Amino acid sequence: MKHNYTFNFLIKFLYKETSLLRTFEIENQIDEDVAVKREFKRLKSAYNLLPKISFYPSDKTLSTILDYSQKTSLNPSF
Repeated sequence: MKHNYTFNFLIKFLYKETSLLRTFEIENQIDEDVAVKREFKRLKSAYNLLPKISFYPSDKTLSTILDYSQKTSLNPSF
């Protein structure tokens, strides 16, 4: 089955947000289609220029979320 590998598919593939089957399909299409390969290389180049940062919630925030979860799980609302 032939798919149209759009910009959005390539972005999802780049961020590893595709299913295993879709990943194989896109990899195959990148290998076989020069236009798709060119577009993917352009996206990957831009992606590599982005800063690599990670955000982590504070311990207080995690504690508050866990406390809230514990309280609401004891009193389910129906």
